[in-house]
Amino acid sequence: MRPLATFLALPGGDRLLLLRAAATLVVVRCALHLLSIERLRRWAGHLRDANRPADPIIWSVRTAARRVPGTTCLSSALALQRLLSSAGHPSQVHIGVARDASGFTAHAWLVHDGIVVIGEEEHERYARLTAWDASKTLGMSG
Repeated sequence: MRPLATFLALPGGDRLLLLRAAATLVVVRCALHLLSIERLRRWAGHLRDANRPADPIIWSVRTAARRVPGTTCLSSALALQRLLSSAGHPSQVHIGVARDASGFTAHAWLVHDGIVVIGEEEHERYARLTAWDASKTLGMSG
């Protein structure tokens, strides 16, 4: 089935969730160029009091990331952390590096409930440099 037909065949709630995931990915991609990483990290990791299911959110970002051009592991991880945090779910964005034939490479992945849900491909080969936890004390003002 073509992508548009597949999208239109989804229930309305799933379509809305996919659109929100795609919009968040675009916002994160732009913010990576315009904001400091610290400010973007605070925005993405501001944990709110909510209780919406995590699985549909994870599905939506994984699905949208395959369709939004230029999406990277970092933009996917930050977008998913933003949406999970908004729904009341803690998560951690991990950043790691590895050495390969051409030098160093970097990778980002997101862990939710102890499971890598974004960036799981080959994340084990990267030495973790840092992890950014979602927190109720974080937030982006103004």
